[in-house]
Amino acid sequence: MLRIALLAAGLVLSFSSTAFAQLQPAPAAPKPAAAAADEPVPRAARAEARRDCYAENIALSGDDLRRAMRDCLQERFPGVKLYASDGLTRDGKPTAVTARAACKQEADARNLSGSERTAALVACFNGKRPDLAQRAECRKEVRGKGLAGEALKAAIAECGRSPQG
Repeated sequence: MLRIALLAAGLVLSFSSTAFAQLQPAPAAPKPAAAAADEPVPRAARAEARRDCYAENIALSGDDLRRAMRDCLQERFPGVKLYASDGLTRDGKPTAVTARAACKQEADARNLSGSERTAALVACFNGKRPDLAQRAECRKEVRGKGLAGEALKAAIAECGRSPQG
């Protein structure tokens, strides 16, 4: 009976200390030096901030987590445009979603259907985002070679860096 009481007391204490630790505010992480508005944030600093923000919002999931992460990262790097907004990427190109929507509207306006519509959509998208079209072409070529996993990622990245495949 004494063993059960000691075991129960130990469990209660372990759970209460865990809950107490979660209620304690995390020590404020040092904020990375804010970069100029037109200067990109170094990848390592951004990755560290992402880890810290995730640790702060570990209990969230889905849209709540995305929203909290976006707010947290934007707070860590004020004045730096970290995300696409208004249908434009950070460097001013249309996002893939925006480009596809515009191409679909153009195809609808021309009353295209079937293979003509598909060809027009592909040509339009390739014109609006040639960088993504090149990556897609690289991906097809690399998969044709039978690469997979990390080798596939590395080959696509290398192909994407070279001018026009």
